[in-house]
Amino acid sequence: MKIELVIFIITGLLIANTYYDGKLIKILNTIKSSKYLKMATFAFGGLSLYLFFKKNPENSKEFFGRANDMIRTLPMTRDSADLISPFLNLTNTKSFTDTNQDIYMSGGGGGGGGDNSNESSANVNRMMMSGKGTTKRSVSETKKKFVAANQNWLCGDCKRQLPAWFEVDHVIALHNGGSNEVSNLVALCRDCHGKKTAMDRLDKL
Repeated sequence: MKIELVIFIITGLLIANTYYDGKLIKILNTIKSSKYLKMATFAFGGLSLYLFFKKNPENSKEFFGRANDMIRTLPMTRDSADLISPFLNLTNTKSFTDTNQDIYMSGGGGGGGGDNSNESSANVNRMMMSGKGTTKRSVSETKKKFVAANQNWLCGDCKRQLPAWFEVDHVIALHNGGSNEVSNLVALCRDCHGKKTAMDRLDKL
């Protein structure tokens, strides 16, 4: 919709409201405070989330993780927190994690057949075997998510839920003969990753 049309509509509504002595504003206020508008708002929000998760299933875990972190910092009553917590804690359940992992590994799902299963298995095997003999510290985003999914999206140290900005570190450092293989990688939250990095640097002194 062009901005000119929006300005024209707003101007027309203001003129009509003035002509009817402010009755349009009163009607809008009545609708705004009605339960039907609130019900429609909740329905729109729920439908939007459903369509978003259906279209982007691999982002649902990240979405709930960010929402969980954000809500923890918001001031709210204990009753409100108790009401919201069960929904956010769904991301910690194994079934939720397994579902997202299966969708992610199958390339978003849909029309799964023997060819897709074989291709997914080949991709997993290729990822498991990659990283041997490398000296580069960089790890692909795909491998990072694979490592985190294998840990049920929990930090490898403190066992808390991984945030969206988690890090992947080497169990055996590259300079000590380690590699970028999946078996030598661990997903950590920022705090645990920083602590491990600091301890490694102290050991070098």
